[in-house]
Amino acid sequence: MINDCVDDLRGPDGQLPEKLRNVTPHHIEHVSNEIMIKNPNVHWDDIAGLAHAKKCVNEMAIYPLRRPDLFMGCRSPGKGLLLFGPPGTGKTMIGKAIAGEAKAAFFYISASSLSSKWYGEGEKLVRALFGVASCRQPAVIFVDEIDSLLSQRMSNGNEHEASRRIKTQFLIEMEGFDGGDDQVLVIGATNRPQDLDEAARRRLTKRLYIPLPSSGSNHDSPSFYKPFIARSNLLFGLLEARAWIVRNLLEKDGLFKISNEEMEIICNLTEGYSGSDMKNLVKDASMGPLREAMEQGIDIMELKKEDMRPVTLQDFKNSLQEIRPSVSPNELGTFEQWNKQFGTLAV
Repeated sequence: MINDCVDDLRGPDGQLPEKLRNVTPHHIEHVSNEIMIKNPNVHWDDIAGLAHAKKCVNEMAIYPLRRPDLFMGCRSPGKGLLLFGPPGTGKTMIGKAIAGEAKAAFFYISASSLSSKWYGEGEKLVRALFGVASCRQPAVIFVDEIDSLLSQRMSNGNEHEASRRIKTQFLIEMEGFDGGDDQVLVIGATNRPQDLDEAARRRLTKRLYIPLPSSGSNHDSPSFYKPFIARSNLLFGLLEARAWIVRNLLEKDGLFKISNEEMEIICNLTEGYSGSDMKNLVKDASMGPLREAMEQGIDIMELKKEDMRPVTLQDFKNSLQEIRPSVSPNELGTFEQWNKQFGTLAV
């Protein structure tokens, strides 16, 4: 298995690229098999709203990865992108969508991916990660909870040496890619942008606030949602990303029978819910027909799927008693303030 991973990266002359010649086969195998995701299979149509983020990401990441000949010199993009905002708003999905849209190799890491009980292993894995990504380009390196990996360095000497060394090596590798011709993009996602090290913030040249799903426009909605919008006379209620999430999840299972007016009520009742909160709400509401059948004494082993009623507005109202928003208004204020100071775009 190790030999296969290494052989895949050898050039026509049978030699490894220069960036991998000082990397052990074990580390190459670890990155190739445990960190690299072969096919993320996520695209823009899978993500509701966020037109401002999609436009910026297209210009910075997807177009340059697909047409590098057009993005040279003054047009050469930065090699670092930060996605920050409340939990559950789709930051990881955006990272996967970038790889899917650009047909790029996708490397998913967290601080735990690079930790080891052996001295010096973390730095070697970082070198292997960037080396393999360079060989697999176009490539996207997605760092989840990047604040835990690249947090602010402590001047009082209390920082663990292993953590400091990994952080330094990661920043060096990021600096090495910036300004070069490699088609490698580093994307960081965080719920705590204020904890990022200043050097990391500088290298992440685009910093996009990913807010809670809220009101948008026809341009914010995926193409297959637009016919639903066009048939409605509602102004903003059905243009919300939250409405798209409800419809998309229920339609996949053939459970969507909710009217436009009922959808507007659901949107009004879920103000402040994140995308992840909405997904949990839909899952719980979809249990309503099943719970009702069991309360009527029907044996679950004899229950036929086609005999169950569709999900209704009342199911959502019942589920709202249990599924509450996970983000507080105080947290939103922190994100908005940081966005005003360091963010790439105002929302």
